[in-house]
Amino acid sequence: MSETDRPDATELKALMARVLQSEASESFGQFMVRQVALHDLAPGADDAVIAGIEESPDGGAAMAEGHLEGLPDGEREALLERAEIESGRRLHAAAVALLEAAGAAHLQLEVTPEMVALAAVTELGD
Repeated sequence: MSETDRPDATELKALMARVLQSEASESFGQFMVRQVALHDLAPGADDAVIAGIEESPDGGAAMAEGHLEGLPDGEREALLERAEIESGRRLHAAAVALLEAAGAAHLQLEVTPEMVALAAVTELGD
């Protein structure tokens, strides 16, 4: 880490490479697809409604999948692209925040892909 506790580009690049190749990234990507699909399904719904849907045993997966299947191909592809972009943005922000926090606290720990994915769910870094 540099003196400003900001991760250097090499460190961040290495972490992001590990994150993007991990099962945690794939799982987080599926989470983001569900989130984007549910928000698209109910655009006026507030976060409490979406959270209620997520409390179902499948986490809203059936509703999200049903919505995606019902969309025309172009709209479905656009929604999946939005989810992919948001997933990458949130994973990157979480990785930066975790590396900065570890550096600021002078902790000698390895930030894992699972830590990054979990932090991205909570939008750490946003």
